[in-house]
Amino acid sequence: MKKLSSVHLSAIEIFCQLYLKNSTTDAASSLGLSQPKVSRALNGLREVFDDPLFIRKNNKLVPTELTHALYDDFAEMLACANSIESDAINSVCTAESSIIISTVPQLEIGLAQRVIEEVQHSITPNVAVSTQAWSERSEQQLIDGEIDAAICFRHSTKKELLSKSIIQHRGGQLVAREGHPIWQNPTIDNMIDYPMVKLVTMPFPANKSPIGVYAKEQGKPMQIYATAPDLGSAASSLLNSDALMIIGVKAAVDFLSSISGLRAQKMDYAEDKFLLQGFCHPTVYLWLKRALDGKVIAPLWLQQSLETYIVSSHK
Repeated sequence: MKKLSSVHLSAIEIFCQLYLKNSTTDAASSLGLSQPKVSRALNGLREVFDDPLFIRKNNKLVPTELTHALYDDFAEMLACANSIESDAINSVCTAESSIIISTVPQLEIGLAQRVIEEVQHSITPNVAVSTQAWSERSEQQLIDGEIDAAICFRHSTKKELLSKSIIQHRGGQLVAREGHPIWQNPTIDNMIDYPMVKLVTMPFPANKSPIGVYAKEQGKPMQIYATAPDLGSAASSLLNSDALMIIGVKAAVDFLSSISGLRAQKMDYAEDKFLLQGFCHPTVYLWLKRALDGKVIAPLWLQQSLETYIVSSHK
């Protein structure tokens, strides 16, 4: 008898199906194999065990005594192999699973880290978290399942999405380089004498900022020094020019003011309120995809984590 180590797992699977089906044709059909391949595997097993294993009687394959003895062990081997394969697949799937959040630059600082912290306490801890810039395409990307959530300043009317209002900005802060002349008297009328740095995604309709509208009314159309894709680019522009920036998300302000050479200061309440006349207070929305029954697809822990992050970013 040849060594058992020469027997492939596929041959053991064929053996078990022959035992259960009593037919090479039925076994081949069950395994999606050709009948000749099943017959070759059976012949190989017969040679290994020096036993016919199955004897044809009345068009059926009848197991021999040795076959009866082997079946339980072979079935257990297959069960173990299937279990190991299943564990390996689940392990790979878990490691490769990811959460992608589309967000405006004002609310990107620390977002991935916050979600990662929550992931560690969830039932699926091995999840990669990444962010990408919010754009006009984000709505469709969320519907198509390319991203898992979106944070922006715009309400969505798509029935496939939950568009939840989370918080409103209640006061802007002025950011400029430390030696900027504006700090001598940071009033609105002095601000409109300098160009502005704006972020690519602004919380106002058609990117028309309140200070821009005010400047135009005063006959001094606001000049745009740069439109920055992120806070890092905005910081670079501010450090190397006399441009100003007004921003309402505290976490973003804290990031900018932590950069050496930049300074931030809350705008005067009365002036800030005056500027916002005729404008709705900027609102941050969280978008999540709905299932056909209207329920949110994202896990509850992710929704709660994102809501908490948005609120805390304004405090």
